[in-house]
Amino acid sequence: MNTSAIHSSPVIGPSTPPPWVDARTPLGRLIAGVLAVEPVRQLLFLQARRMMIRTAEGRGIPWRQRREQLRQQAEPWLASSTEAAVVVPPYYRARFHAYAEGNLCWEAACEAEQATDSVALRVWKEEKQLSPEAAQQRMREGIYAAIEPSLSAPVRDVLDIGCSVGVGTLALADWLEQHGHSDARVSGLDLSPQMLAVARVRDAGGRIKAWHHGAAEATGLPAASLDLITAQFLCHELPGDASRAVLREAARLLRPGGVLALVDQDPEAAVIRAMPPALATLLKATEPYLEDYFRLDLPAALADAGFTAIRRVASDHRHRVLVATRA
Repeated sequence: MNTSAIHSSPVIGPSTPPPWVDARTPLGRLIAGVLAVEPVRQLLFLQARRMMIRTAEGRGIPWRQRREQLRQQAEPWLASSTEAAVVVPPYYRARFHAYAEGNLCWEAACEAEQATDSVALRVWKEEKQLSPEAAQQRMREGIYAAIEPSLSAPVRDVLDIGCSVGVGTLALADWLEQHGHSDARVSGLDLSPQMLAVARVRDAGGRIKAWHHGAAEATGLPAASLDLITAQFLCHELPGDASRAVLREAARLLRPGGVLALVDQDPEAAVIRAMPPALATLLKATEPYLEDYFRLDLPAALADAGFTAIRRVASDHRHRVLVATRA
């Protein structure tokens, strides 16, 4: 990959939310007002879904075919992927990602792989010949290259929180093996048992140590048991208070000197800040906590949770990685 495209800097202060997401700006108020009209919001919700599928299939992603294949293969794994004692917080039941049931449904689980490939293609949307697989690899290489300078000690135990169907989890396991951490034991954790059932199907080779059903802010895993935690595209799906709770739980789980990496949309990226109003409205219709994410001062929240050596890295022109070390 072209590492010269990666920009790393010490984190100085909070970012300003993009104007389209900030209800204090004229554009933000207009979009919020449109979305407050429920029939309009529902129409936009459905339109966003149709556009997502049409765009993906136009770029060679077999969206509907893959959905049916994954569901057939994953349904037998549902019971073993479900921990009955897990309490699902109310925020997780919100309608988002163009699904009325949020992530707690088969449709969301069986389309997450395709949606993730679509996200990668959108980063380099001008490169029409780029395959979904190549785009995904390029995006993940940028993310893990951003994390690497903070890995000053051997990495043995790793957790990918909010792992969804394991696209990032499996990519992380591969990257660690190829970059001098062949003994790393990688696990994934998610609140959706359907997502975990699909993750197990995708992990046909058994590369992942465990797929845990649980909440990222209350994992139930042992304290000081991990060397690396990643949260890949998780925080923008959480209310601010939940994100802070996740950071506190990560601090509890990490050994001293352990590393936490938060991967997500970059509020300072020009392409994010200049998003066309129509597209921004569609996006916000499917992401109920997006304003919370852009308002949250994540570097300050990391420091409050006990992290030091916080770095911000632009892994591509849409995404950033915040990397921090447990004191």
